Amino acid sequence: MVSVMSVNNEIGVIQPISEIGRLCRQMGLLFHTDAAQAVGKIPIDVEGMNIDLLSISGHKIYGPKGVGALYVRSRPRVRLEAIISGGGQERGVRSGTVPTSLVVGLGEACKVSKEEMAYDFEHVSRLSKMFLDGIFSNISHVIRNGDTDQAYPGCINLSFQSVEGESLLMALKDIALSSGSACTSASLEPS
Repeated sequence: MVSVMSVNNEIGVIQPISEIGRLCRQMGLLFHTDAAQAVGKIPIDVEGMNIDLLSISGHKIYGPKGVGALYVRSRPRVRLEAIISGGGQERGVRSGTVPTSLVVGLGEACKVSKEEMAYDFEHVSRLSKMFLDGIFSNISHVIRNGDTDQAYPGCINLSFQSVEGESLLMALKDIALSSGSACTSASLEPS
């Protein structure tokens, strides 16, 4: 199995999912993509991209925290094995009662994010351009990390030469930014 993030959560690079999916299909490999940063932001076509498994998280599309979804291709069928035995919900793959309110919230968030995706992309693109134009016209020795031609505009990763990340965070405390991913937020080391 091959598993690839659709959009990198730190530098915003959009991976070539269609090409990876095509190669995996040719090689007879299952293909999973973590689309948490992509769903509702860029078009995803599980059939056209040869995606066998796709995971999303509700809070990334303004849905409730604590709920996600896993798309599992049905034809040809992808077989999953339970990692926790129990009640046999979800065809024996998952045990426990699904929190109905969270699932409904996720469904509504998916619907709204799909409807608003084109508008949101254009809006975020304009904001990103304004931000980057302001940074690059006023500050020297700044590098935008990642492939700028294949990046989601809502995720910007910059390096400031000779500036420590923690110092920058303290100086810009009124701006939402981080010096690493959420899973490394307690660490002072670069992610």
